[in-house]
Amino acid sequence: MSAVVVGANGLIGNAVTLSLARSHAVWVLGRDAAALERLASSTSARITAVALDATDDAALEAAIAQAAEAEGGLRVAVNNVGLSHRPTPLTELDLEQFDRVIATTLRAVAAAMKFELGHMSAGAAIVNVASSAGLSGTPGMSAYAAAKHGVVGLTRTAAIDYGEQGIRVNAVAPGPIESGPIMALGPEVRERVGGYTPLRRMGSAQEVANAVTWLASPQAGYVMGTTLSVDGGKTA
Repeated sequence: MSAVVVGANGLIGNAVTLSLARSHAVWVLGRDAAALERLASSTSARITAVALDATDDAALEAAIAQAAEAEGGLRVAVNNVGLSHRPTPLTELDLEQFDRVIATTLRAVAAAMKFELGHMSAGAAIVNVASSAGLSGTPGMSAYAAAKHGVVGLTRTAAIDYGEQGIRVNAVAPGPIESGPIMALGPEVRERVGGYTPLRRMGSAQEVANAVTWLASPQAGYVMGTTLSVDGGKTA
């Protein structure tokens, strides 16, 4: 079976790729060519790396079409592209920065879904990586929260539009996750961030990947249009 991961760079993208690679031929798309090649060579599974900017519609469409042609269609697509920003009150937020966040975090996901759906048939599944910021307000994160709320809306609407074709569309909404930027801030910061959740800890990239892999699998065959929180109860 075939899968494409758009936004495979980073810990979550890596974990999702390696989890899917246990049962799929995976095409990984992302900005960092060297990192993608390291990911592909880290396992004996069949992983094909394509370096691109997900906001480049032509490059994104071509890569998805190439993957579908090589594999005889797409069975699974995971859209994990996103760009965050420093907490900033809306009155102080640079609108060009707002546009960049929306372009990467929302529009690129919409474009990827548009191109992926054209190569899918009954039994296929799309999983979008949203965020707990897409389910509730987040202080100082107007652009990011708006974009992730948009991803949730895209997910729900596409589920309605393509359900009759047997294509499932869902999302995951990670909360505080041990990722590169946060890990660099030190243990005290990580403990404080994890303390915002009822579980009193941060989640791992693998825990997000587990949720993504399940939603993409036949075991979640009647799960449709939902956004699964993977946030330690942060949005409970």
